[in-house]
Amino acid sequence: MRLPSVDGDATPPTLTRSRYNYFARRGDRWIGYNARVGTIALLAKDVAEALQGDGPPSEIRGVDELVDLGFLHFSDELDQIFATYDAARNTSALHLTIAPTLECNFACPYCFQNSYRNNRSMSPEVQRATLAFVGARIAEGRRDVVLDWYGGEPLLAKDIVLAMTPDIRREVEGAGGTLEQVRIVTNGSLLDASTSKELRDVGVSCAQVSLDALQYVEGEKRGALGTNGDLSPILANAIEAAKFLDVTLRINVSAENKNDIPSIIAVLRTHGLARRYYLARVDDFANESSSVRRQTGSPAAVRSRLHLPIVQVTSGTRPGTQYEDQSASSNKRQSVGPRRTIARGMYAKMEQDILAQPETFQQLLNKLTPKKHFCSATSGAMFVIDADGDISRCWESAGVKSDAIGNVLAGDQWRKEKSVDAKWAAYHPLAYSACASCRVLPLCMGGCSYPRVIMDATNPECTSIKRQIEFCVDQVAKRLNLP
Repeated sequence: MRLPSVDGDATPPTLTRSRYNYFARRGDRWIGYNARVGTIALLAKDVAEALQGDGPPSEIRGVDELVDLGFLHFSDELDQIFATYDAARNTSALHLTIAPTLECNFACPYCFQNSYRNNRSMSPEVQRATLAFVGARIAEGRRDVVLDWYGGEPLLAKDIVLAMTPDIRREVEGAGGTLEQVRIVTNGSLLDASTSKELRDVGVSCAQVSLDALQYVEGEKRGALGTNGDLSPILANAIEAAKFLDVTLRINVSAENKNDIPSIIAVLRTHGLARRYYLARVDDFANESSSVRRQTGSPAAVRSRLHLPIVQVTSGTRPGTQYEDQSASSNKRQSVGPRRTIARGMYAKMEQDILAQPETFQQLLNKLTPKKHFCSATSGAMFVIDADGDISRCWESAGVKSDAIGNVLAGDQWRKEKSVDAKWAAYHPLAYSACASCRVLPLCMGGCSYPRVIMDATNPECTSIKRQIEFCVDQVAKRLNLP
């Protein structure tokens, strides 16, 4: 057994079993999975049983290989996760999201942007300032660029999307960067074959189209089928768009449509789209998170060496507290409403049933892939620019003035709201005892950070992987023929 090197007279670190180990048995086969490293391995019976036992780890057969695979480890795993998270703070990448308008031709009742809607489109002045902003970020060293067109419905401002995409590419490449991918998030109603070809020709390569119903209702429900049982305009467009773009179908799941999900998926399978869809739960941050005062205590689950303020749920606003509705003078998030959201346990089971299908095996593996950050908002790579030129860190903040950290029209002085940006920079999932002690932490890294950073929530609901981890490992054991 090899030991890690130590300095001077320091005590060698102790060999221990990983707290992120999971095991599944299929007949006489044992599959081991480590969530911190993301390894899946076929294990000999004696090794699997020893890893799950309490004997001396140094006596387990194949110690060095098990350390490499993550099943055994030296030092402190929280330290290692902290280092991974910190190292992924990204100053070399730019994840640029542009919403050329917040206007939309659908009025989905669960949409978090409903209170921020307006019919403004990005002015020529804001477009020029956005290009200058991008060039300045490239000059700072952010050379690897991904661009997402977002909204509202971005195709209501199609002329801006078509004009700015090549302009952004020229700006990026002229400053020494690389525009690696251009995507568009759309409701699909305007994504006909002609538009899809136009998008492809200017460099857009991917489109995400959302569905939320079985039956299509114009302007209200993004259904898969029309009233006569034929394809809805959205799904017909998606099929045509797939000739030019890599199309992904997102099915938004709510309490209203939960019983229709199997039928929606059956329609997609019928039309050859079985490997293009995924589920996404409609969230209600205002009702589902606790909002309480922050504390700086230090629970045992997180050691003081992390030098992070620890947040615990204490007396204060109880879970489920309503936030006031958005108005012209308010920046509070409007509640989606508890009747529109599906219980997280029910959603996890529904998603689990989907993951059991052969067509979604890649989604299953993605679930078991460790994350460095939950998204680009906390890594520092994300900049969201709306039609007014306001800059924020999160897609959830598009159009919300109080969430903005600056405006592109301010030029070199674009960063105006340093306190909001400082909250994003200071966020760390290990500052929350529930996350630091959780065995699926490497797979979610605290989940969506928006409720904690912007809404001061300390107890947001966990992502579905927490309820699915054993199932996912068992499914891998069932399907993989590992050497």
